[in-house]
Amino acid sequence: MPRLYPVRLVGAAIGALALSLASLAAAAPSNDQTLHLATAPAEFAALGIGPTIAVREDGRRTEQSNDTFEWWYFDGLLDDGTVVVIWFGDNWFYGSHKRAVSLELTRPGKPTQRIMRTFDEPGSFATDRADIKIGPHEFKGDLDTYAIHVDAAETGGVGCDLTLHRRVASYRPATGYIEAGTQYFAWLVAVPEGAVTGTLTADGATRQVTGSGYHDHNWGNVSPARIFDNWWWGRGRTGGHTIIASEIHGKAAVGGASIPLFFVGDEHQVEVNAFGSDVTPVEGPPVKHPDADHTRPIPSGVSFSIADGSRAEFKLSDHLLTSGNLLSRAPFAMRAAASAMGLKPWYTRFESPITLSLPGQPAEPGEGTLEYFELK
Repeated sequence: MPRLYPVRLVGAAIGALALSLASLAAAAPSNDQTLHLATAPAEFAALGIGPTIAVREDGRRTEQSNDTFEWWYFDGLLDDGTVVVIWFGDNWFYGSHKRAVSLELTRPGKPTQRIMRTFDEPGSFATDRADIKIGPHEFKGDLDTYAIHVDAAETGGVGCDLTLHRRVASYRPATGYIEAGTQYFAWLVAVPEGAVTGTLTADGATRQVTGSGYHDHNWGNVSPARIFDNWWWGRGRTGGHTIIASEIHGKAAVGGASIPLFFVGDEHQVEVNAFGSDVTPVEGPPVKHPDADHTRPIPSGVSFSIADGSRAEFKLSDHLLTSGNLLSRAPFAMRAAASAMGLKPWYTRFESPITLSLPGQPAEPGEGTLEYFELK
């Protein structure tokens, strides 16, 4: 999301996330108020936002400090079957005190290529719109159109120059703030779905690409490992519909609440924008994880439905985009401490078949991505 994700990363980012998990997972939050989605008029007013999403909301939302994190995320499902995922982040991950740029490229029938570059320099983050510069890399836009540049010369040969044009209205559930006392994790989907054009560079070649893309923005002042046990996050398309859905499980220390979110929209209208008790999430029966290194069962998928009969079902597939033990690269002492606490954090991202049912319409199949983030 959530995504997060993001916390949606392996490779070099795992080290920073592992530090966060091992140091914070056993700690209780500083305020034990129940985890909830901020929806009250007073909460909108306190944040200075309204029901209409403003361009500035995709700009920097936190003070740049060691106590906050912020990232801008993009993923694209390209017409040739390639999946591309990009993050620009500050304090990546929470507690790392670095700026970072990451790109993951998964071409049909080939293993995922991953690059991640970290920077000690502060970078540049505008507050009136998305305009992020980290080293020679840039991510900028105004809700309607975005330009993303990952400099292949700086990364060692993997990069992009992509343009994303929004086709589905920007989305956030209520305020977008998931809070536990003074601690929060916030989410804005600036582009639920848009047209992607541009170039990708890899293996010494630059090629033109087209496809469908997504961009969201997360920020907060607490490691997700401290307030969440796990989450599902999925997005995709069926016919002309865009689906985004998530379910976050809070830790017992913040009430153990489940916060589901469900959005469906097309180029003309928002068809579903539901959250909390208005959404019923149901996990599928447990199955063996397709990654043999993951030793515990995993739900076979997850569905989201509301009272009018609207329903989206995401299923696992054998096509793993990312699967990793988030402590695998941590020092032995850290891994031993995590094991003693019963922690087995794991991140998995799948390509996912989706089925969408809307009132008065036949069920439609589609495709997308689904992530399962286990933080305990």
